[in-house]
Amino acid sequence: MFYRRSESFRYTFGTPPEIFLQLRDPLKDQVLPVKIYCLLLDISPKGAKLFSERELKLGEESVSLEFVLNHERITANAEIAWMHQYEEGWMYGADFEHNSIKEMLILNEIRELKEIEMN
Repeated sequence: MFYRRSESFRYTFGTPPEIFLQLRDPLKDQVLPVKIYCLLLDISPKGAKLFSERELKLGEESVSLEFVLNHERITANAEIAWMHQYEEGWMYGADFEHNSIKEMLILNEIRELKEIEMN
């Protein structure tokens, strides 16, 4: 079976943390002031799966996510790659902008979360 993902693993939360997503203006490279409530369903160093009651436009939305996995506050810019409609809202796949330092930080935070689960 062929897998598109090159990262080693994805972390799925038992109880998804609440996060806020902000839309970005790609022309001005600014974050817009409106915050959209989301649930962070899973995460990997390259992207995340989110759930929101608000519909976003596929391919047109550049977003900024701010979240805490274990103890580090992480802000990541992303593009909405896919979406699925559900009765209560929308599920989204977000691809993070390439940033080696943030990828390593997310990877380390995931490892710490898995280590906490094991003990």
